[in-house]
Amino acid sequence: MIPSPTPLDGSPDRPSEGLPDGSRERWLDGSRERPLTPERPLELLRRSWGASAVPYAAAAGAAAGAWLLSGTRVPLLLVVLLAALCAWRPNPLLVLLTVAALAGFLGSRALAGLDDPVSGPVEGWVTLLEDPRPLGRRGVRVTVRHDGARLEARAYGAVASRIDDLLAGERLRVTGTAKPSTSDWHRWRHVAATLTVTAAGDRADAAPLPAFTNRIRRLLESGAVSLSDDSRAMFAGMVYGDDRDQSPRLYDDFRAAGLGHLLVVSGQNVAFVLALASPLVARARPGVRLLVLLALLGVFAVLTRFEPSVLRAVTMAGVAVVSAALGRPETGRRTLAWAVAAVVLIDPFLVRVLAFQLSVCATCGLLWITPALAAKLRGPQPLRLAVATTAGAQLAVMPLLIAVFGTVPVASLPANVAAGPATAPVMMWGLTGGLGAGLVGGPVAWLMHRPTAALLWWVRTVASASAAAPPAMIGAGGALLLGSGVALLLAAQRPSRAPRLSRAPRLSRAHSIRRRFSPGVGGRALSILGTALVVVTLSSSLVTAAAPPTGWSQVAGAQLFRQQGTVMVVLAPSVRPRDLLESLRLAGVRKVDLVVAPSGKASDAYAVLALRDRYRSASVVAPPLHRVPGARTVRAGDVVRAGSLEVQMLSTEPRLEIRARDPAQ
Repeated sequence: MIPSPTPLDGSPDRPSEGLPDGSRERWLDGSRERPLTPERPLELLRRSWGASAVPYAAAAGAAAGAWLLSGTRVPLLLVVLLAALCAWRPNPLLVLLTVAALAGFLGSRALAGLDDPVSGPVEGWVTLLEDPRPLGRRGVRVTVRHDGARLEARAYGAVASRIDDLLAGERLRVTGTAKPSTSDWHRWRHVAATLTVTAAGDRADAAPLPAFTNRIRRLLESGAVSLSDDSRAMFAGMVYGDDRDQSPRLYDDFRAAGLGHLLVVSGQNVAFVLALASPLVARARPGVRLLVLLALLGVFAVLTRFEPSVLRAVTMAGVAVVSAALGRPETGRRTLAWAVAAVVLIDPFLVRVLAFQLSVCATCGLLWITPALAAKLRGPQPLRLAVATTAGAQLAVMPLLIAVFGTVPVASLPANVAAGPATAPVMMWGLTGGLGAGLVGGPVAWLMHRPTAALLWWVRTVASASAAAPPAMIGAGGALLLGSGVALLLAAQRPSRAPRLSRAPRLSRAHSIRRRFSPGVGGRALSILGTALVVVTLSSSLVTAAAPPTGWSQVAGAQLFRQQGTVMVVLAPSVRPRDLLESLRLAGVRKVDLVVAPSGKASDAYAVLALRDRYRSASVVAPPLHRVPGARTVRAGDVVRAGSLEVQMLSTEPRLEIRARDPAQ
């Protein structure tokens, strides 16, 4: 006997003869109809909204609770009561309150763990939790674990050289002195104290999993020795997240182009890892495939040192893999919400880490803004998708970047579109061919990395060209106008017909969006107004790009003197090369004729090396007994000519003092 068809909500059979067409609802197989009473749509809408809103409520609750309640003593009893009430009568509001209370409880416990930091002499074994990073000119710093507490170890000179070549997971016996840390930067990374290491002794290997990932990193590094210094640093950052060897100019060029996310691992690396692994496990049983993919995600997280963006992406991928294995695949938006809730509950302090915030915002832009932009734009599909993807992510992170840094570069959109096609091959070939190059070494490794070198050259060229262009920046006002223009462009589309359930074959996402949206009344006017706002905002940022003023001016790390196209830079004490290059670039300095190193010490030497890396025609003067490579030694009374400038040396003690003048006057 053939069972009767079941309605969508599972209610019993009801006749519907004599009812108007607008009051009938089609059954699942289309064979029968039933009355559509006024209260049923509201009930279905309420149930549908409640089910779909749960992951978003969980994500919002986790973020709000971790941000607002971490410093509050949230009672465990309150969390239990809310969880029980939510299990009895689940709804999005209760889910939000329950997860917020749980995040606040976990955050307060994490803060309580920092209340009694290690202090005084420390001697014993420590485990490195990350790779050592440079600290100043002769030091290193690294987060370690000692007796269950996280410390930031700092070492200098010969002791630093004993630590510098270690990797995360390896152990070291140290002697030093710890003092409590009061920095928020340390607090949100669970660091309770800083440890000044005075002696470093025996070493010990890492546990099996960290040792395995360290072996992979060393193979990738050894296989890339044939690349140039900058290319090798780019390769390490793009493939496995090691950004320690990036030169100041490389770092600033990528910042100027809005390509800084390429120098560290991100969510797209996780996508490429899954893309490489999926064909290998496609024929495996579902359970085996699930275990292999989850294990691979875990190994990649350890390999990349649990970077915040990788944690978000790995958790998202894990949710997607598990839901697909259970036969209930989630949409990308719901997967992101579940991932955010899970990661924040695991580590409530992540909501205050900028890298995690940027990763979540960029993913939101890809999931919400990019599809609408792709449907609106015209042109070849690859170009349209590239522009929509970049613009969606950039628009989503723009408010956060402006809140933190004040401005965002206009060059980020074209630079990401131009560099994007080369980044995916680098990341995918780096994890496959890069491992092969590390295993075989020699001329074969050099040959295997020729495609890598060509792709990295292109990305580096895009970044250098962006840094050499006028520094067009968008501030808060420009971002508001730009966002309004894009919103108007998207609002110019409206649904041409209400979406309806159908048994027709599913269309592609882009095609369905183009079919469901078409310009309505006034759409053309909105499009024109939105386009005008976007064009005016970008044009005004280009027209108002900064240029160094005539005479003396102050930038971070230096004093500028400009006269008739000649530019002189006088270094400030203890200048950081990265800050110096960024401040000169933002000031519109595109060439430097003369650099004055007043102290001639090591800080001046590092700054001069960074300046000459970008401004290759610059000449340098320094006082006697200086340590600046390639600098001309000057004494009191000497006169140096540079272009239209004549610079007289007034004194060399304790620092070089100068007077600039126009020789024509």
